[in-house]
Amino acid sequence: MDINIKNSQNQNMNTLIHSLELTSARVFESVLTLSQTACSSTPEMQALFQEWIACIGEEFVNEVNKTGKIVPEKVAKTIGVSPATIISLALTLHRQGRINIKSLEAEVTDSANQECCGCLKS
Repeated sequence: MDINIKNSQNQNMNTLIHSLELTSARVFESVLTLSQTACSSTPEMQALFQEWIACIGEEFVNEVNKTGKIVPEKVAKTIGVSPATIISLALTLHRQGRINIKSLEAEVTDSANQECCGCLKS
């Protein structure tokens, strides 16, 4: 975006409005998805999801038993899911008492948010 000093206040406001529009679209999309998922959450769907968690969780627990740690990118490639799914799975398994999360290791990056929908990247 080109900055025009004479009109910078309007440009800043337009940028803010555009950002709020994108954020609102993302929130609305999330609410719709959650609502649709909740409405279709039959006992069979819940059982299938728990089976999936159990299967994927076994791979996760095996990795913890083998190495004592989890590298989300590595396990994600092995299982065929995203690193974000591995992190969510770790929290689920921790809450279930199957693993104990003792520490987290992280690094600061300047990479794009991998979980944002395309509408927020414009």
